[in-house]
Amino acid sequence: MSSRFRFFPTFRLFSLSFCAITVVANGAERLDGYPQAAEIPEGEVRLFKLADGVWSHIATHDYNGVLYPSNGLIVKEGNELLLIDTAWGAENTRALLHEIKVQIGLPVTRAISTHFHDDRVEGVEVLKLAGVKTYATLLTRQLAKAEGNEIPQNTLPALSASGDSLQFGPVELFYPGHGHAPDNLAVYVPEAKVLFGGCAVHELARQNAGNTSHADLAEWPVSVTRILQQYPKAELVIPGHGLPGGQDLLTHTIEIVKAQKTL
Repeated sequence: MSSRFRFFPTFRLFSLSFCAITVVANGAERLDGYPQAAEIPEGEVRLFKLADGVWSHIATHDYNGVLYPSNGLIVKEGNELLLIDTAWGAENTRALLHEIKVQIGLPVTRAISTHFHDDRVEGVEVLKLAGVKTYATLLTRQLAKAEGNEIPQNTLPALSASGDSLQFGPVELFYPGHGHAPDNLAVYVPEAKVLFGGCAVHELARQNAGNTSHADLAEWPVSVTRILQQYPKAELVIPGHGLPGGQDLLTHTIEIVKAQKTL
């Protein structure tokens, strides 16, 4: 088991300690101590170090009386930081920038939204005011505008057809096709072998496809299979919501979406 997965110290809840990897059923791996929704009041954000220069950010949002966790990514880019997704709202995103300043001490200069739903784009205006350049695909920007959500300023080129990829600084962006949303992207950090699946990928605890308001249940398993084929060396997979794991998150997502499609 690698020792490279560790807590990043926070000043609210956690002290610096080793983050162990526990092997669970069928060889699946789980990061011990990963922050969960019950530990994070809405309006606060936790950072969790995944590898050298790679962190996840975790925030919560109350939806119909239930507190849901939401994951994003932070990747070191020289002496700057690349942010993957907002923290689900203006208040949370302001808290995210504060935690990054206190804990990492490098400026966020660019941010990517992986699809148009509010857990990925709400907070974009906060980022713009902080001088962060915000990016999304043309489709994401169009869908965000149609939905009345906040719109990233800049368009990512060459991510329009299923299977398209784009090198963007320290990460590779991949458009697998329609899944949870028509525009969902995956993000891979090759140096760390960390894959951010976004909301197209579910945690192992989830036993249904979740929010399917903009989903294509027939294409979703095909798209996740493309992610599997594109990144066979990924060692750690971060879902849009909930606990990280290994590539078993991808196969699990395929199974539960296929099961829901047949209901």
